[in-house]
Amino acid sequence: KKAKKTKTKKKLVEPVEKNKPETEKVQGRHNEMRDTIESIIIALVFAFVFRAYSAEAFVIPTGSMAPTLYGRHKEINCPECGVKYAVGASDEVGKSGYYSPELNVTGSYCPNCRYYSDLRKATPFTGDRIIVNKFPFEFGDPDRWDIIVFKYPEESQTNYIKRLVGLPGEEIQISRGDVYARKNEKEPFQILRKNNLQKQLAVQQLVYDDDYPPRDILNAGWPERWSVMTQVAPDETKFQAAKESAWEIDTVSRTYQFRDSIADASSGDLQWLRYQNMIPRQKEWKLLKENPELFKQQIQSSPPSARLINDYTAYNDYSGGSSRGSFKYDAAFWVGDLTVSFDVEIQTDAGEFLVELMRGDRHYRVRFDIKTGQAKLYFVEDFPNPEPVEKELTTVETELKGKGSHSVMFANVDQRLCLWIDGSEVDLENKTEYQPPVSPAPRDGDLAPVGIAGRGTDFVVSHLLLQRDIYYRAAEPYQPKEYSGEKKFLWDLLWDPAAWSRQFEDYRQQVRFDQLSDDEFFVLGDNSARSADSRLWDNNRNAERAHAVPRSALVGKAFMIYWPHGIPFMNDGRGYSPDAGPFKRFFYHQTSPGNYPKDPYAKLSVPFYPNVSRMKRIR
Repeated sequence: KKAKKTKTKKKLVEPVEKNKPETEKVQGRHNEMRDTIESIIIALVFAFVFRAYSAEAFVIPTGSMAPTLYGRHKEINCPECGVKYAVGASDEVGKSGYYSPELNVTGSYCPNCRYYSDLRKATPFTGDRIIVNKFPFEFGDPDRWDIIVFKYPEESQTNYIKRLVGLPGEEIQISRGDVYARKNEKEPFQILRKNNLQKQLAVQQLVYDDDYPPRDILNAGWPERWSVMTQVAPDETKFQAAKESAWEIDTVSRTYQFRDSIADASSGDLQWLRYQNMIPRQKEWKLLKENPELFKQQIQSSPPSARLINDYTAYNDYSGGSSRGSFKYDAAFWVGDLTVSFDVEIQTDAGEFLVELMRGDRHYRVRFDIKTGQAKLYFVEDFPNPEPVEKELTTVETELKGKGSHSVMFANVDQRLCLWIDGSEVDLENKTEYQPPVSPAPRDGDLAPVGIAGRGTDFVVSHLLLQRDIYYRAAEPYQPKEYSGEKKFLWDLLWDPAAWSRQFEDYRQQVRFDQLSDDEFFVLGDNSARSADSRLWDNNRNAERAHAVPRSALVGKAFMIYWPHGIPFMNDGRGYSPDAGPFKRFFYHQTSPGNYPKDPYAKLSVPFYPNVSRMKRIR
C-alpha cells in the first residue's frame, strides 16, 4: 500500500568527489579545503534539487502491487515442481517497524502445483527499491496504466503506489474482472485495454508452467494437465479424452509430437492437445506423502475433476501472518482472459497449425497456413446459433512459414486477440478487438480452455506456459452464512461452470464510481484481492469523490526497480547472520527497541549478490 522513502544523498555526492579536476592536487591547503567544502555544498544543493524535481528512491513495503512490485516478502523454489515464487510477509512487521513473532509467515503454496512449503526459517526480504521519475508530471499528465506514486488523499504525508486506470472526466465501472470507462451518461461504457502490450504482459500471472511438472504426484497417477481431447458433438463447447491419438507425448522431456499420418482424416475432427486445470488439493498432497498406495487407489476409483481457472495469486496464499493460523485465501473468481506461449518445430512445408483459447460460448483461434505463412485470427460462436458460426477478424503475414522452429504466444485479453511470433508482436491494427458474446458466463469448454491442433502437417510442441490476466475485483466473493449443499462457497463450485455461474449471478456486484473532475484520477493495485486502492478508501476528509486522486497529490511515475534484494549464497544458500556483537541489530529482527525474539529471526544474510533478474524497467 505504502511506499517509504530511502536516503540517496550519499550516492549523489560520490560522483562529484571522484571527478575532481587534476589541478586540485597541486593547490594550496587552504584553497583545497575551500574548494572541497564548496564542492560538497554544490553537490548537496544539486542532490536536493534532483530529489525534489527529477527523481527519488522509494521502498515498497507491502504487496498491493504484487507480483509487479514486491513488498516485504519471502522467496522459495517449490521442492516438488521447482518453480520459484514469492509470498507476502509484510504482516510480520507493523507500522512501528518492529517484528511481531506471533505474525510470522510460516508457510506458502506453490502457484504451479499448490504444494505447501514450510517458511518458518526462511529469510524475509525487504520490498523492491524503485526510482520514481518526478519530471514528467511537472509538464504533463500521466498516461493510463502507468504506475504512479502519489500522496494518499486521507493522509497527505503518506506515499502510495498504484496503477493509474481512470483519467480526468471519466466515470469508472468494474465488472467481471475488467475495467470500463465513459465520459458521459449518453455513451456506453468501453473496456479499458492496455495499448502498450508490454504492460499487458507485465501483469500476467502464472497458471501452469509445463517445464516444471510436479513429478511425484504425476508418477503416482495424478492426470497430466495437457492431454489429447476431441470435441463432443453436438455441443462443441465440450471435450472428451481421445480414444486414438495422433499425438505422442514424452512426459520426461515434456515434448508433444503431432503426426498427421496417424490422424483420422476421414472423421474431419481435430485432435486437440488441451489444457485442463487439474489442481491437487492439500488433502491429496497429504495423502500422497502419508500413504502412496492408498492415494493411487483413490485416484483410480475417483479421478480428479478439472476446475475453472481462477484469480489465484500465490503471493496472498500463506499460513500465519495476520490470520494467526492457516489463511483462507478466497480465490473464487473465474478468469477467462488467458495467454499461452510455447515453442513449435514445424516438420513439413504445408498444412495448418491451430491455437485456440476458449471463453464461454466462443472458440478464439489463430490458424496458420504453413505454406504461405498467413495467420487467420477469428472466433467460432456456438450460442445462440443453431450451428456454430465463424467470424473472421483479420488475416496477416507471419514468419511461421514452411519448416522451422518458432516461439508462439497467443492471448485473448480485454476483448482483444494478440499474437507474437519469435518474441515480436504481430501488428494486427486493432482489427482483433471484438464485442463480447450474449452470455458472458463460463461453459464446460472453459474446463479445457486452451488447445493446439494440426491438419496436414507434423510438428513438435514444447515449453508450454499458460498465464492469466489481472482480475479486478468489484467486491469480495459471496460467502454463505451456512455451508450447505445448496449454498457452497463460490470457490468450491469452480469444477461446475453452470453451478458457479448461477451463484455468481445471484450475488455478483457491478460497481460504478462517480465521474472524475478535470484534475482527478482513479487508481487500482495489481494485487486486486489485497489492495487498498480507489475502490476502498475511507472518506474522513469528506471529499465529494472519495475514490479520486487529485492532480496536486501526484508525486511521480515509477521508472525502474534498481535493487530488488540481495540473494544470499554459501551455507546451502542461506548465507550467514552473526547473532552476537554490535552488528546483531543489522542482521536480526527486533520486537521492540533493544529486544530480540527468543528464536533468532534473521532479516539479512551475507555474503549476497544482486538479484539482477528483477532489476528492470517498470511497466
